[in-house]
Amino acid sequence: MKNQNTSHLDAEETRSDGLVSLESIFNAIKHKLKIEPGKIGQWLRPGLVSSRELFVTHKIQRDLSTQQINSYGQFNRMFARPIVVGVRPNGTLVCDDGQHTAILEMASCVGGELPEQLPAYFIDHPSDRSDEECEKIEAEVFYAYNSYRKDPSYVDRMKAGLAFELPEAVEYNKNLFKCGIYIEGYDYLGDPDGTPMEGEYQWRSAIKNFGIDIVKKSCETLSKLQEHENWKTPKGLKGKKEVLSIRADMVLMLSTLYDFVEKAKIDGKMKYKDISINNFIDNKLTEQVRKTWYGGISGASTGIIGALRIINEHNKYPQSTNIGTELLKKYGLVDPIVYKSK
Repeated sequence: MKNQNTSHLDAEETRSDGLVSLESIFNAIKHKLKIEPGKIGQWLRPGLVSSRELFVTHKIQRDLSTQQINSYGQFNRMFARPIVVGVRPNGTLVCDDGQHTAILEMASCVGGELPEQLPAYFIDHPSDRSDEECEKIEAEVFYAYNSYRKDPSYVDRMKAGLAFELPEAVEYNKNLFKCGIYIEGYDYLGDPDGTPMEGEYQWRSAIKNFGIDIVKKSCETLSKLQEHENWKTPKGLKGKKEVLSIRADMVLMLSTLYDFVEKAKIDGKMKYKDISINNFIDNKLTEQVRKTWYGGISGASTGIIGALRIINEHNKYPQSTNIGTELLKKYGLVDPIVYKSK
């Protein structure tokens, strides 16, 4: 299945070096934008500042995270963004955004490294502005910097990481290829000729819990099932595109189920049951609309509850070989809500 991710741009607008002009992107999306014409406000003044001159107000700043600071390992000038500093009328310099960068710079000097000034943007408060008014302006700037910015998702980070061969990203991409999938809405990650997948977190969780082989099997099964008309073109889809993508939550559900079957089979507990449940998965799941299997399920127990839903429906089927509750309990397939209520 060819990657259906449609870029904002036509292929001919991408240069041979892989670059695309922002103007062409703008021209492709401008009909969707709802922006008032014109510009307001003043540019913040660029300059340099010493970390040791800065103060913060806890009324605005988020809690300092030592875990975040430690995650950087070492201060790297190339990765540091300019900090934002409010210059109060009395000359006090208030770190409005970038306190982690400032602390990291101080930490870099512990071993004898000489302190250096950091690039900054300054909010120059007028002399007649009160502390309360200064604080309000600084809070607005902090809010704008940290609320309107689109932080990169995990997939965004993996896509960028792959470009410089970050080991985690390379492994992530290899797993996508092994499963024959790509993340819906993303190019340059995964198998471009594979099946698109909605979401990815539960897929990633399934690999962590059950290993790539079982998850690969789940993805392959779901990709085949997704070709069924009842899933690809469900009722009520008038005027809409066919549903081509599999779902990450269903990957987790099916992986949970396959893991149970494999372990119980190794222990000699699945006489004919494995054939029965696999036959049900391959031939009966698509008799119901796809939402039957994932609807109303979310959270940490998605895999278990989804697997149990499939097993319970399998047990109702006349030709099935029943999978009993005691066997399910033995391998931890118990609805957490039901378990807690007992």
